[in-house]
Amino acid sequence: MDYSISTHCLISKPLKDALDELEKHTKFVEVMSDGLHLLSDAKLLSEYDFKYSIHAPSRGVNIASVLEPIRRATVDVVKAMFPIASEFNAPVVIHPGYFAWENEQETAKNALKKSLAEISASANDYGVRFFIENMGNWGYFFLKTKEDIPLLNGAEFCLDVGHANEVGVLDEFLKVKFSHIHLHDNNGKKDSHWAVGEGNISFAQVMKKIKENRVEHPVIEVESLEGALLSLERLRGFE
Repeated sequence: MDYSISTHCLISKPLKDALDELEKHTKFVEVMSDGLHLLSDAKLLSEYDFKYSIHAPSRGVNIASVLEPIRRATVDVVKAMFPIASEFNAPVVIHPGYFAWENEQETAKNALKKSLAEISASANDYGVRFFIENMGNWGYFFLKTKEDIPLLNGAEFCLDVGHANEVGVLDEFLKVKFSHIHLHDNNGKKDSHWAVGEGNISFAQVMKKIKENRVEHPVIEVESLEGALLSLERLRGFE
């Protein structure tokens, strides 16, 4: 199986430096388009012979915002990834957003539905697939449990196994059809992005579901390059 490595493991370095380093180890990369790796065009990515996926910006944005100017701006930030992704036939991963106050939950659900319709229309225009990722135990985020799956309104699902384990719902999410996956480990208490095998996740079961769902290029999304390479070695032991 061909695994992808997220640039998350080198997020403290400029994107060019990260890609130069990853080029030594893999042909498959997920660019975390945030911080030093924020993408504004396709120029740098075109200098490499990677098969890409792109993680849309997730810090400081909220596609479920009940504040309409913020919701619209967030949708624009996500949509800006599609013309870049289209140049490489790269899928895009996005976060589902959150509600800031409990009594705004229903309004935020409507905002999320509106945003996903707009994002879906733009993705279709560019011929780009996109996936919505489940969240860890972070405040009022949507999609922490499988009960929120209907909110995706038919959009494809990205299973983040570390997030699901942190919330204590990995077994339930493994029963949900997923098209993309993020692989990292933790002890069920913190979203620590440890290397595979360093926490308490049963990756044998995860790998079984990856094969059943025919997921291409599972993404290793850990906190260090050393951890990513260790994860790559250990995951191949499950094949």
